[in-house]
Amino acid sequence: MSNTEQIGSKKKIFTDMIWSVSGLVLMNVTLQFMIYPFWEKKLGEDGLGNILYLLALMNIFAVSIGISVNYARITASNKGETKNTVYMLVLTGASVISFGVAMLIGFFGGVEMTLLEKLLFGFVMCATMWRYYADVEYKLFLNYKSYFLYYLFISIGYGIGIGLFYLTGLWPLTLLVGECFGLSFVLLRGRIFKPDGKTDSAEMRAVIKISVLLFAAEAISTLIFNADRIALKAVIDETAVTNYYLASLLGKTVALITTPLNGVIVGYLAKYKGELRFKLMTVITVAALAVIALATVACTVGSYIIIPILYPDQFETVKQYFVVTNLAQIFYFAANVTTVVLLRFAKSRYQIYVNVAYALAFCAICIPLAAMYGFSAFCTGLLITCFIRFFTSIALGYFSVISTKIKNKKQNTN
Repeated sequence: MSNTEQIGSKKKIFTDMIWSVSGLVLMNVTLQFMIYPFWEKKLGEDGLGNILYLLALMNIFAVSIGISVNYARITASNKGETKNTVYMLVLTGASVISFGVAMLIGFFGGVEMTLLEKLLFGFVMCATMWRYYADVEYKLFLNYKSYFLYYLFISIGYGIGIGLFYLTGLWPLTLLVGECFGLSFVLLRGRIFKPDGKTDSAEMRAVIKISVLLFAAEAISTLIFNADRIALKAVIDETAVTNYYLASLLGKTVALITTPLNGVIVGYLAKYKGELRFKLMTVITVAALAVIALATVACTVGSYIIIPILYPDQFETVKQYFVVTNLAQIFYFAANVTTVVLLRFAKSRYQIYVNVAYALAFCAICIPLAAMYGFSAFCTGLLITCFIRFFTSIALGYFSVISTKIKNKKQNTN
């Protein structure tokens, strides 16, 4: 590759990353700084806490399966052409299960909802799952300008949805309209929702197998990402859910850009034929530590500016937790990026190892601290847990490099 081609390639990767991150940031800014504050004003601090808790439960299944099928297709595309129909069938089956899970949450989740709210919540859960899968359209073809437009349409839908919430009082409508806007954009302009022939059983089994494996890793990750809300609701109350959300708002927003950033990384790593070497792993580690430091400072300073504007009544209560909560979320973000690198270069089960270590640490540290010492101790415990997850992902990266070296050495000797 010539110098000109290398410069062009690096410029395209940077441009794609900007489009990708900008799209999801736009959507999350709409949620975090327009939708959630509006819900809080209309439904109160406890009402927002209950919605955040319900969304946490929803995300464990809906987001995890959507991302997993998405990654399964990206991974398969590295080996050859992929068919639309098989992935649509997998998601259709998952939708039936998803709606059932939503009904269980609605009836037994511990939050009062009308029957209509429960049904709408079920539709939101299914639409969210499909929406997380649908951006594979842009990763497959490296079309990140349209990726941005996809999230722009979702954001517009949320804006229209909040108007419907104002008129009806049905909060799930806010999200449902946004998800449907995004899916309509892909349906009208994209290719992944067009049936393309019959699917043989062997192909279906292969897709289900990798999707289930990725789902196991992603569900644990999503569970822990949302476990603060679930644990705080169960151990303390819904007000604690809102307080932690506000204290970690900017850090959570950064953590949420993991999805588009990982999408760009996965898309380009799928085209890369080299191995993970010690030098590259060291660059990844140093870059991650630098990003952690800079992002934590930025999120903490930003919290002192933004929270008093959006949530003036809660500012004095939550400001003392800005540093520890934002740092925890940045560690989470850094670990997510590292585990995507592991997905490309190392064994798929390494993702499960990272998330199992995280889950065990959360159960052993965060929940006991919250039960015995309250909210402040929980915040400290979650920071420790997020650091453990980051450290585990880095350690497995180096272990993979060493294992590959040993394997290559044995092959050369033979």
